[in-house]
Amino acid sequence: MEKSFVSLEKKICLICGNEHETNALLFDKHMRNKFEKYTTTGYDHCEDCQKKLDDHFIAMVEISNSPSNNQTIMKKEDANRTGVLVWIKDYAAAEVFNVEIKTPMVFVEPRVVEFLKTVIPSHDGS
Repeated sequence: MEKSFVSLEKKICLICGNEHETNALLFDKHMRNKFEKYTTTGYDHCEDCQKKLDDHFIAMVEISNSPSNNQTIMKKEDANRTGVLVWIKDYAAAEVFNVEIKTPMVFVEPRVVEFLKTVIPSHDGS
């Protein structure tokens, strides 16, 4: 495909990792043909994840690695997502972890997901 001076914007969902369109158009001010049809510009919550956040859920995103070196916080670029995502109500998270979580999502180790399975009832009929 030929390049264009206009592009449709996409973002990557911080929580689920999926790309989604923002319905925004990007223009090159100098009218140079430098864009592909879609251009990913950064991170933002997708519509489905935003609905969960609006309903007072917190996303627990399972990762397979730990922060490197002396970091205490995992950077989104460095997280090796496993594809497992657990949603938990904010009040329930405060009870389970005995601390208020003030962010919409946290990266967790697989053992945290296993722990959550033991303390939170399943909603799949089991």
